[in-house]
Amino acid sequence: MNRRFRPDKGDIALIVIDFQDGVLAAVGELIRRNASKKIRLLLDLAGLTDMPVIVMEEYPAGLGRTTAEVVEKLGNRYQPIAKLAFSCWGVPSFVERIRSLGVRHFVLVGAEAHVCVLQTGLDLLAEGHEVSVVSDAVCSRRKSDWEVSLRMVEQAGGVGTSTEIIAFQLLQCAGTAEFKVMSPLIRDALHE
Repeated sequence: MNRRFRPDKGDIALIVIDFQDGVLAAVGELIRRNASKKIRLLLDLAGLTDMPVIVMEEYPAGLGRTTAEVVEKLGNRYQPIAKLAFSCWGVPSFVERIRSLGVRHFVLVGAEAHVCVLQTGLDLLAEGHEVSVVSDAVCSRRKSDWEVSLRMVEQAGGVGTSTEIIAFQLLQCAGTAEFKVMSPLIRDALHE
C-alpha cells in the first residue's frame, strides 16, 4: 500500500498557513467559520498525539496575526513564522524547522488554497516529502480556485483529504484514550 494515503502518526506534522483575518477578509464568512472549526479540531488532535505544528503568517504587519480562535487553541504552541514569500519553502527558518522535525508527511491547512497552500505543497512534494491537503480546512475566495488547487496538488503526487479522514487515520481504532477524548470533539466539529 502506498503510505502517502495512510500517514503514520509518528511521522507527521501539521502546517497552519496564513489563517489570518487580513487574508480571510475576502473569503465568505461561512467558509471561514467551517475551515476554522476544522483547523481547531486538527489542533486538538495534534495536541493529543504530540503532532508537531508549524504556524505561518503572511506579512503579519499588514495582514494581522493568525485568527484569535486558532491562536487560543494553539496556546503555547503559537510560535508563528512570518513570511513574505507565498510558498513557506521560500522562508529559511521554515525549511530549518521542517528539517529539524525529521518527519516525512505534512498536513496542510489554511488560506488561500490556491496561493500559499498550493505553492507550499508543491515545494514540499518537490523536496521529496509527502503532503496531504485537508480540503475542508483550506479556503479560497473563489470555489473554482479552491477546486483547481486541490487537483494540482493531487496531480503532483499529494493527497486531497478531509478533516474526518485524517482524524480517524491517526486515531487508528476506537476504545483508546485518544479516541475517547476526540470522539465528542469530532462529532461536534463535523456533524453540524
